[in-house]
Amino acid sequence: MTADAFKRSLKHHQDRGFFKNLKILRGIERESLRVTQEGKISQSNHPKSLGSPLTSEDITTDFAEALVELVTPTFESAEELFEHLSLLHKFLYSEMEEEILWNFSMPCAFQNEKEIKIAEYGDTNSGMLKHIYRKGLRLRYGSIMQCVSGIHFNFSLSIDSWDTLTNTPDQSFVNEKYLGAIRNIKRNFWFLLERLGASPIAHESYLLNREHSLTKHGSNDLFLPCATSLRMSDVGYQSSMQNALKINYNNLDEFIDAIIKGINTPVKIFKEIGLLDELGVPQQISTGILQIENELYDTVRPKRSGPSGSRPATLLKNEGIEYLELRGIDINPFIPEGIDENKIKLLDIFIMHSLISESPQVSDKEIEEIRANQKTMVENGRSENVNLEQNGVSTPLKELKKIFYNELEQVATSMDEYCPGYSNALSAEMSENLLPSEKIMNEMNAQNLSFQEYGLAQSKKIAAKQQSHAGDDFSKFTLNAKKSLKDFKNLNKNAGMDINKYVELYNSKI
Repeated sequence: MTADAFKRSLKHHQDRGFFKNLKILRGIERESLRVTQEGKISQSNHPKSLGSPLTSEDITTDFAEALVELVTPTFESAEELFEHLSLLHKFLYSEMEEEILWNFSMPCAFQNEKEIKIAEYGDTNSGMLKHIYRKGLRLRYGSIMQCVSGIHFNFSLSIDSWDTLTNTPDQSFVNEKYLGAIRNIKRNFWFLLERLGASPIAHESYLLNREHSLTKHGSNDLFLPCATSLRMSDVGYQSSMQNALKINYNNLDEFIDAIIKGINTPVKIFKEIGLLDELGVPQQISTGILQIENELYDTVRPKRSGPSGSRPATLLKNEGIEYLELRGIDINPFIPEGIDENKIKLLDIFIMHSLISESPQVSDKEIEEIRANQKTMVENGRSENVNLEQNGVSTPLKELKKIFYNELEQVATSMDEYCPGYSNALSAEMSENLLPSEKIMNEMNAQNLSFQEYGLAQSKKIAAKQQSHAGDDFSKFTLNAKKSLKDFKNLNKNAGMDINKYVELYNSKI
């Protein structure tokens, strides 16, 4: 989009009073490994005092039993969201005894994959389905890759926010606006990879028995000299097979069809693994490119909440897009919560820029261009002379940053009408002297530490801050944890259905 086109679009939204009538809802999911004081992945089960990982609304687990996920409700205020996230971290620490969180996206060192215990969710069919899905992930990608951690940022506008743009803000209108935002988010994701990327290095055990093009750093680490986010690189939380789906987000029905195709298209190696193990127990949900919808690894996804057991694709088809899930955000190791208030506001501004800007349909050629730009940024984003492709033209990153930052400033100024503080937050973020990825490498080199040594020292430093929680009130989290245990107990065990039949029934819903 040209500078003139952006100005026209911004003025259109300003003239309609869009920013004055904004109501943003945002929430955060933050993942992190529990580790011992020695920096080894925890072998203990998910603490019962945190509640049931199946039914808790605050703290659950992701792939591994030791991979906790902190989940916030949605808030209209960025300040209130951060306060809640901060308190939730302190509550977690109050129940973790001697363990700490590994405050990095790339995991700690591993001896072997057997150290990683897949998360358990009890013997209800819904809990067993979650466990089977994770068994499938282990067989497909290995357990170590699944221990990469990150932050998911959930963003939506209230239905009232659209009123100034159309007389009838129906669901089809909302779908189109969100899809347009997704296309722009992907076009401009290079910006977040540079600003928020914080995984330039990994312990060599992360790539155990895997091919890669990383360079040796010291005796035990692998890196790229100008990398920003290895987590988002080819060696990160990715699946090259999914590229065959060519998901472009041009149309919601086409997106849903592509997801269903991904689930229903069998892959030879996954077929050879089989749905059942040698004992006849399910070990993956399907043999398709995707087991389920959530296996789609992308920087951003359209989402719709629904009751347990419902299929995300069906919910999207029947009810439309409710919110966007921005997924490609690294944990900032210098922040106890992995993200702070200014960065939350930066994400607000970035997504708002994506929402209000013109968003033409994405071609197959542009999909490849977006992928190439991401690869360039994650591998070489801190290089002095890096170029990105824009409509087939190689353009210096410095030039693109100048233009894009100018547009973000204009959006932030407009958002100050909705809630003062956005311009200040953007200015503070952009005035940071060092990028997180740069700071990590500088400190490691200055202290002559390996990634494991540095990661443990930094995580302990952060833990010491989180463990100081005198005077904090955790009563709401304690009550929620107890309620989740009671809710889990009250679930109908297995619902009178064999797990194989339950999986079959679940697959039939797509």
